[in-house]
Amino acid sequence: MSDLKAITEKIRRFNNFLITSHVNLEGDSLGSQLAMANLLKCMGKNSTILDSDAVPARYRFLPDAGLVKNKLGKKERKFEAAIVLDCPNIGRTGRVKNVVKKIDYVINIDHHISNEKFGDINWIDKEASSAGEMIFKLYNETGCEITPPTALYLYTAILTDTGSFNYSNTSAATHEIVSELLGYGIKPYEVSKNVYENKTEGEIKLLGRILSGIRVTSGGCIAYAAAGKNDFMLTGTQPSSCENAVNFARSIDGVKVAVFFREDIKKKNVFHVSFRSTKEADVNKIASFFGGGGHRNASGCTVMGSFDSVKNKVLNKVKNALRQ
Repeated sequence: MSDLKAITEKIRRFNNFLITSHVNLEGDSLGSQLAMANLLKCMGKNSTILDSDAVPARYRFLPDAGLVKNKLGKKERKFEAAIVLDCPNIGRTGRVKNVVKKIDYVINIDHHISNEKFGDINWIDKEASSAGEMIFKLYNETGCEITPPTALYLYTAILTDTGSFNYSNTSAATHEIVSELLGYGIKPYEVSKNVYENKTEGEIKLLGRILSGIRVTSGGCIAYAAAGKNDFMLTGTQPSSCENAVNFARSIDGVKVAVFFREDIKKKNVFHVSFRSTKEADVNKIASFFGGGGHRNASGCTVMGSFDSVKNKVLNKVKNALRQ
């Protein structure tokens, strides 16, 4: 039995589901959760979406984005199973991991090569561009109808996780799926405007601070940038405002690995690190060394310490990886 069929069989067994994904919601984690909720509804199931963080402003145009909860009510139904999407390990769900651990059965659906297979059943498709692409396949397997809102969720998931179809995880199958989704009346320009262009004055100023701080090292092979608590405070922005900042560093000619350091606004001496690379460098191995993971050319991790110590540890690891 294929992983897809096995997942479908398990879903049919239960009635009440918790759906969750990783901290710092973005297009794929959010879109795949909303699409999964609609699929369960189509199958006659109940579900609640619970995430550690609030929905970023740029994604609030999605129908039903308001269904995402950050805490459970006292009279919340008992969950029979949890569906964890787009998470390489259970710790990436943040505060929600404490809820997931109390649920008897965990269904793990992910496309990260670094996934730790923490579920009672695991469907890991490292060839998929996104979790959204996997949920599309699940719709086909179950025979559930894709409605216009669901098509929008899946399109947004795939669009954002492929970097507008620019990343190496974009395949012929990805384009075929997107072509079908566009048939549901999606207007690509409107989605792109909401996701990439609806910025506040503060977000533009934050980007300016980040870009002015980009540094290139190792003979032009490594570029890095950072955003700290002070940057967010002075510009009146949130961490989600710099979701794609690492890509600017990667776009510099000759750069093989780009690194972006984002200081946690709530915890002291905690930095969230994003990596992007060309085909020559496997940043998943670098991120995994620090307890994170992701894909060969796009990964992330969390490192504790002062900024200088974190920066030095991470950049030294990158330099060593490039030498090898």
